[in-house]
Amino acid sequence: MPRSMTGYGAASNGGGSASVEAEARSVNGRNLKVSLRVPHLLAPHEADLEALVRRAAGRGTVGLTVRFERTRPGQAVQLRPGVVEDVARALEPLRKRGLIEGVLSADAVAHLPGALEPVRQKPLRPAEWRAVKATVQEALEAMNGMRAREGRHLVQELQRILARVRKNVAQVERRTPQVVRELHQRLRARVAALLEATSARLDDAALAREVALLADKADVAEEIARLNAHLDEFERYLRQKGAVGRTLDFLTQELLREANTIGSKNVDIPMGKAVVALKSDIERLKEQVQNLE
Repeated sequence: MPRSMTGYGAASNGGGSASVEAEARSVNGRNLKVSLRVPHLLAPHEADLEALVRRAAGRGTVGLTVRFERTRPGQAVQLRPGVVEDVARALEPLRKRGLIEGVLSADAVAHLPGALEPVRQKPLRPAEWRAVKATVQEALEAMNGMRAREGRHLVQELQRILARVRKNVAQVERRTPQVVRELHQRLRARVAALLEATSARLDDAALAREVALLADKADVAEEIARLNAHLDEFERYLRQKGAVGRTLDFLTQELLREANTIGSKNVDIPMGKAVVALKSDIERLKEQVQNLE
């Protein structure tokens, strides 16, 4: 069954030497777009993380956020003694002249530009990467679980709309023969009224030809056949798995095209109402399809 493009999933892993948290968010998108927010330590693995997302989702805008922190990070900064010694030597003449007093305190050293520098973290270890990967996969599975649940609700709504569309198509199909008969009756009555004050006689053969021409222009049998075929395809794709949103969007465009053609040929008020309802429901189909992967 198709999935929604909207979903959220989160997972965490606090065991071992590191703490990992992952969040996956998905919203509607024409294609698959992946956005990553990861710490610097995971930068070498961005391609692997994106590949995990692309295996989990076929369409939509997916954002993945990963937080990674070692439980025993070790020394974060280190002192550069040379910088401190240079500053101390530069200050010594001023001290001898009595212009400054005291010695360099720890607080003063901490504020010296370049006196402290961050310690470069060790690269991600294999066990740490496995923990990150497992956590990300868990978050993506949770996101897809929500997408699947929303997808079921969307499919149910689409099926309800499809039932109304089929009902309106059937109404147009039933009304078509009656429209031809009414065309014949109206045309006969109009011609008879025009000839009433003259000596001319109604030519039934000529009238039949005119009615045939009008009936041919108003014939929507082909459009109805294509509508039913598209509706059958639509329902078939609703039973499939995977990314079918684009195909369903294309089918709604074709449904709307056939409905517009029927509307342009229509010369009947009751049929016109059915066509308006038909087009309205097809528009609703199109809106809902935009949410499917």
